[in-house]
Amino acid sequence: MKVAFNDVSWYGRFLDNEEIRYFDYSSSGFSFILKGKKAEAVILSDPEAWDEKNKGVIGVYISEGEDCSWKTLPSEPAKKITLLEKENKCVLFESSEEKTVCIRVIKLSECAFGYAGLKSLEVEGNVKPAKPETSLKLEVIGDSITCGYGIEGVWEKDTFTTQQERADKSYAFLTAKAMNAELQCCSWSGIGLISNYVDPVTVNLPDTHWLMPANWPYTDKSLSLRLGLEPEIWDEKKFSPDIVVIHLGTNDQSWVRKIEDRRLSYVSALRQLIEAVHRRSPKAKICCCLGVMGQELCDSVNEAAELFTKDFPNVKIKTVKFPVQLESDGIAADWHPSAKTHEKIADILIEALKEWC
Repeated sequence: MKVAFNDVSWYGRFLDNEEIRYFDYSSSGFSFILKGKKAEAVILSDPEAWDEKNKGVIGVYISEGEDCSWKTLPSEPAKKITLLEKENKCVLFESSEEKTVCIRVIKLSECAFGYAGLKSLEVEGNVKPAKPETSLKLEVIGDSITCGYGIEGVWEKDTFTTQQERADKSYAFLTAKAMNAELQCCSWSGIGLISNYVDPVTVNLPDTHWLMPANWPYTDKSLSLRLGLEPEIWDEKKFSPDIVVIHLGTNDQSWVRKIEDRRLSYVSALRQLIEAVHRRSPKAKICCCLGVMGQELCDSVNEAAELFTKDFPNVKIKTVKFPVQLESDGIAADWHPSAKTHEKIADILIEALKEWC
């Protein structure tokens, strides 16, 4: 039996084009309850555009019964699938006898690399939508840290691959899970507000080719351009967040370098993004956080939030300063936070946000 896209539950941003539903951002995907023996999906990708290290990766999570709440989500996927073909036939679940299971497909790698698009879903049995029962919606706007970059790698041993990315072990995912919230991430490795990451020693110009303020408003700007489409503005009615977390500045600090005019440009850009978030989602509370990979701009985050509050005194906004990661907690690939560090900063963020819930 072929299953219609709207007969399963979707989370994260998704883009529809030519009867394909693309779920490209970290932590995005779909879930459903199957009463049957088999579920198979055909998932499209663009492996020809990437080397072996940067192809798209999804995780398939299986739990028994109809309970698809966060508490039943396994800590590890039943299958981790690298999308090696343009059309990938993925057996999500198979059993010799009929079972009732919750099946969740989650994009573990980020949208900066290989994409994922559901072409078809066929089952032996019956399906119904499945999503954790929650009224809380959480949006996180961030960089590689939000993507779960390098979590399964080791500093000074490994360099980045999409196979090391674990969006489901990132602080954003862990926060949503603990707060029983529906999650949407808009995240991209190396991205900033005034400059993407540049070598602070050898590079003397900012990298401005792909900044978050020009990316966040769209459903999936990069994918649209790859598909030859004009980027569409994300429809806030599809996901109206109660809380928006902005975690940007780690890459900007590689360019700011304690130079005051650059720092002020960062403050201005963050202040403007906060206002853009508020204007798109006027009921949302906003939290800005930074610090796990360097605290140079943490005071500037506070300054941007204070400037916003002067103009919008009734909007609930706060800032969170994360502690710098510790080598004793492990360091992931390319000096990124380990799974243990993500757990620690998730606990800090949860504590900061719970008063709003």
